[in-house]
Amino acid sequence: MKRSSPALPALMLASVIACGAASAHADDIVADAKANVERLGATKTAWTGPASAPKVESGKHIAYLSANEQNDGERQWGQALAEAAGKAGWKVTIIDGRGSPVSWLSGMNQAISLKVDGIVTSADARSLAAPIRQANELGIPVVGIHAAGTAGPQPELGLFTNIQQDPASIGRAQADWVIAHSGGKANVVVTTSGEYAIAMVKATAVKDRLEQCPDCKVVEFSNTPLVEAAQRQPQLVASWVQKYGLPLYITAIADYTLDFQVPALKAGGVDPSKVFLVGSDGTKSAYSRIRGGKEYQTVTVAEPNAYLGYQAVDELNRAFHKQEPSGTVPPPYLVTATNVDVQGGKDNTYVPDNNFAERYLELWGVK
Repeated sequence: MKRSSPALPALMLASVIACGAASAHADDIVADAKANVERLGATKTAWTGPASAPKVESGKHIAYLSANEQNDGERQWGQALAEAAGKAGWKVTIIDGRGSPVSWLSGMNQAISLKVDGIVTSADARSLAAPIRQANELGIPVVGIHAAGTAGPQPELGLFTNIQQDPASIGRAQADWVIAHSGGKANVVVTTSGEYAIAMVKATAVKDRLEQCPDCKVVEFSNTPLVEAAQRQPQLVASWVQKYGLPLYITAIADYTLDFQVPALKAGGVDPSKVFLVGSDGTKSAYSRIRGGKEYQTVTVAEPNAYLGYQAVDELNRAFHKQEPSGTVPPPYLVTATNVDVQGGKDNTYVPDNNFAERYLELWGVK
């Protein structure tokens, strides 16, 4: 009769220890994600903007080149910018880039031809290298909103500064919600639009964070043009459900793309408790879906759109006075069914409770 190898129990013990360690790691990831979700959904009352600013001089003429006025965020940035600029005594011309790099180029050239004092754009700055360089040579400062992959000064792109939340933080917030909601066990389709640098940063951060979760799986990383969302998203979402089954999580770099996924899911009779759409931007339609509870979208990382419009005026004012950018980067805010009606939510937008408009006007010396 043969004796058991003494190495076998040792191997079994090592396997048990390894499994226990992996389980503990997974539990730690879930606990960390839940803590982050709670923190990111908390009311934002602290003023994190600048402590000082140069006084504004009236009479300036600025242009806002919107990447796409069909997008709630792009449109609201321009509206808030026009409001803030009007209070500063500035004239604003709004140009619609219609979601196309070709139209962006045309719009930037139009802004330059108007001989404006400054330009704000939400179009991707990489696509506008030549006209931005021309504007700089003419002494016209250019400020971006979501125009680059990161916030802050972008000298290589010709931007005085780029205004936005940190896209990597937004992506991690989306991933943390998925991890927390699924208990660390999720199949996820991560979507993006490669024509925008910010979109790639955001989506890559989602993927990287999910890969830290042992039992989460990124089943597909989908990259399609945002301008083609209406044509492509309905077919794509139907194919993902068929290919990967349920439950399924889908993250988006913009709530706008979900506008075209939801009708397709409804038409296909897909159970809304089995597909979880995780958005970004905080559009009116996103708020409505989250509030409804049966519209597939359960969360969005909302941008403080009006805040960004005021910040754009502040940054241009600093550029006009040859000062450095403010360095302000608004923190992410996670909107779910539990907080959908606070901080501007009743009006389907995110407005931080920190009196940002009054604070900026006071800094500018505007009464």
